[in-house]
Amino acid sequence: MKRLVIVGFTVFGLVSSCTAEFRPCKFTSASSAGRHTEDVAVLRAGIVEDSGETEATILIPHNEVPLPGVLISHSSIHGPTSSTDLLRFAWALARAGAAVVILNGILEWDPPRDELVRDPHLMACAGQLLLLNARLDRHKLLVVGTQGRWGGGDTPLCTPREKPCFAPTAAIGFGERGGVAESSNTTRMLTVEGQLEMAQWAQEHLELRQIKPEWLAATSEHEDAK
Repeated sequence: MKRLVIVGFTVFGLVSSCTAEFRPCKFTSASSAGRHTEDVAVLRAGIVEDSGETEATILIPHNEVPLPGVLISHSSIHGPTSSTDLLRFAWALARAGAAVVILNGILEWDPPRDELVRDPHLMACAGQLLLLNARLDRHKLLVVGTQGRWGGGDTPLCTPREKPCFAPTAAIGFGERGGVAESSNTTRMLTVEGQLEMAQWAQEHLELRQIKPEWLAATSEHEDAK
C-alpha cells in the first residue's frame, strides 16, 4: 500500500480480503472538555484495548454539513534536538473546519522505536470513535502519523462486522523507519515550517478554510484542550 507524502493521495481499500478475528471497539464515555473560542467542541474519551486504555481528544467544529475527518496517531514527537506538540497541529486543522481525533502518546524519534507504531485495532477504533461523535464526509478522511500494518496485508482497515468504518482516502505518513519519505516527514514535523506545509496540503485535499501560520506558531490557542 502506498503512503501519501504531501504531494498526492491514494485511496485505501475498505476491507482486506482476509478474515480477521472480530474484536469490537470499547470506549469510555466521551466527556466534554469545553468549547474553544473558534466554536470547536472538545471531547475526551478512552479507547480500551487488552493492552490498556489510550486517551483520545476529539475536536469538532460547529457546522451544519458533514465535516472532513482527520485521525492523528500521536500527540507529540520527541526528536534528537527538539520536540513538537501535535495537538497544536490538530487545532489548526479543526479551526480550518476538520473534525479531528488525536491519540495521546509520545512518538520517540531518537532513536525511532518500532513498538510505538500504533496497533491496527487501536487505529481502527480511533477512527470509529470520531465517526460516532461527529458527522463526517466519508470522501474526505485523512490519517496523519504512523500506520504500521493497518490497512495492509493481513490487517484490514475494518473487519466485515466493524461498523462504522473509518476508511481514509489519504495519508500523511511519518514516525516509521520503513521509508525515506516517512523519515523526512518526521524531521519536518518537528518544525513549524514543516507542520505548516503538511497542514496546507491537508487544507487543499480536504477543502478546508485557509490555515494561518500563526495557528501553528501560537502557544495558547489550544490550552483548553490539554
